[in-house]
Amino acid sequence: MTTSRARARATHLYPFSLLFFFLAATVPRVVLADRVIAKGDDWEVYTNGRVAGFLSWVTGDPPPVQREGISLNGGLWPVPTEPHNDDSRGTVNMMRLRSGFLGNQLGFGVRGQITPWTTVTGYVQLWAYVESEDRNKSNPNPPDVRQGYAQLEGLWGSFTAGRQRTLTSRGATDINVMYGHKWGVGFPNSIERRGPTLGMVGFGVLGSGFGAGMVYGTPSFGGLQLNVGIFDPATLGGPGWNGTKWARPETELKFERDFGATGKVVLFANGAYQKVYKPGQCNPAEQPCEETVVGVGYGGRFEIGPARLGVAGHYGKGLGMSYALENSYAVGDAQTNLRWSDGYYVQAQVVARKFDFFAGWGIARLFLSDLDKNTPGLSVLKYQMGINGGVVYNVTPNVHVDLEYFLAKAAWWLGETQVLHCPAAGMTFNW
Repeated sequence: MTTSRARARATHLYPFSLLFFFLAATVPRVVLADRVIAKGDDWEVYTNGRVAGFLSWVTGDPPPVQREGISLNGGLWPVPTEPHNDDSRGTVNMMRLRSGFLGNQLGFGVRGQITPWTTVTGYVQLWAYVESEDRNKSNPNPPDVRQGYAQLEGLWGSFTAGRQRTLTSRGATDINVMYGHKWGVGFPNSIERRGPTLGMVGFGVLGSGFGAGMVYGTPSFGGLQLNVGIFDPATLGGPGWNGTKWARPETELKFERDFGATGKVVLFANGAYQKVYKPGQCNPAEQPCEETVVGVGYGGRFEIGPARLGVAGHYGKGLGMSYALENSYAVGDAQTNLRWSDGYYVQAQVVARKFDFFAGWGIARLFLSDLDKNTPGLSVLKYQMGINGGVVYNVTPNVHVDLEYFLAKAAWWLGETQVLHCPAAGMTFNW
């Protein structure tokens, strides 16, 4: 979910809330299943997907200027500014047509019984975007093969091999999708370029992302399930950690239980661990030659009647600001020492007939390394905070009209700030 949501990068980011609205009578939501397009005795072929388009408008402050003797590190995406004739920084003011938080998707799968107790599934999912790179409509717009995996399921649990969602921060990303920006935009990310927007990723949500991996999921024991997996190791070339050795272990423990006619509680904890190395010759007396990336995520979501509430957090070293193990400045300082970071996120939604009202708040914080603290004139990004709110009108179970607003604020350790206002509106059709 560069995205990769997952592909979203902090270099593209550089940054209570309304809770419950007046409630009208509610109607149950229709849960859409995959569309079966061919079926035999033991096998079936199915598809799912979505297409969307949104008008996204960004106004506000340009990036802080580089003051004499001050070096800025990080911040919200430096979108272009309006022309101006004085010495001020001007303002940001730009519109684009975007694909939204999840992008256009087309998925195909084949599944069938290979034994009376075991089902096998093969699934491939393509993502595509309506906007062109650098706003040049002559540029090609190739699709992104976001997922492709094989899965076995039975009484013993499940095993999945291939490109799939990673486990770290999966629960927080789910909250962002389900209660926030499934049918919308959120923070628009790199306004100049193509690709999915961010939702709340980078503003308290550490995007789970996608990667090559193998995951075993236990059966559910009274609502408790454990997923453990190994994933293709990720290099952190931005701060200079270009070497890896072992597959990266990740895990998620999840508890899910329905109560009453309309209630549900979901609790989760997840995490990742990975060693990274300097390639070639390295002198440990001068700089670290290996480091450990480690992080944990936690939270829960609660539903009762028309109200939904999700809360999540994360903490770790070398995680970055936007997605776990991102390749950006945020991961390490000038001598490649990994930085610690954390994030907190709250998202509420109220379902009232055909309307989904939503609002949320989140913050991602970056902590100074010892080198940062002892470098005069270095102003490192301190936090990125986001506030979202909006409404979705579900015309039918397949057609959704979104109107929303996002406030993004970034602050640096030496006092610089940047604020962007990001309204958006659009429509999604899904199947």
